[in-house]
Amino acid sequence: MKIEEKNKAVELRKTGLTYNEILTRLPISKGSLSYWLRGIKLTDDQKRKIYGKDLEVRKKFVEYNALKHKNAILEKADISEAARKEIVNLSSRDLKLIGAALYWAEGYKAGRAKQIDFVNSDSTMIKLIMRWFREICCVPDDKFRARIQIHDAGIVKEALRRWSLNTAIPIKQFTKSYIRISPTSKKKAGNHLPYGICHIRISDAKLLARIKGWIEGLKGPIV
Repeated sequence: MKIEEKNKAVELRKTGLTYNEILTRLPISKGSLSYWLRGIKLTDDQKRKIYGKDLEVRKKFVEYNALKHKNAILEKADISEAARKEIVNLSSRDLKLIGAALYWAEGYKAGRAKQIDFVNSDSTMIKLIMRWFREICCVPDDKFRARIQIHDAGIVKEALRRWSLNTAIPIKQFTKSYIRISPTSKKKAGNHLPYGICHIRISDAKLLARIKGWIEGLKGPIV
């Protein structure tokens, strides 16, 4: 029986059938088929016929995956857009809680700190925390101080201009920029933070105490 199946498999192969096509016609394993056909010499016409089918299958597979990937991207975009619409105008309470959580995550509050210091590289987050400082914490504009930390000394002026626009803090209220070029940064073609990070500073011990209190309030429901 095995000899007959082998001979039939060889015959089918030489007619230009692929392995998968042969397996649908004979009750044998793929391992046996591969073993039987490993030494079969095919003509150029037979190769073109077989490999042409394989290429067509691969093409369809690639097209299917591309379509699946595109649909996944569109689906995620729809989900993100629907979620974005869930966040509309922020109430004062919303802004208070968001700002407290942001400062909890990104603000300096260790030890006996008397200075409020919020640090981030995300210009949108900086804009949001500035809104919090002004609307919720009622910080007057002249109390803000800022400083940037940057890797490229050649774009300090441009970075200052950008951060001044993002924070609405005049450049004259920015202290001396901190330029730090690490050995690893020198080896990179470009830095992923081209305009550095921005420190927002406010000297107000009482406000810092309030902020710490809000953070403790956030912890309350958790612990």
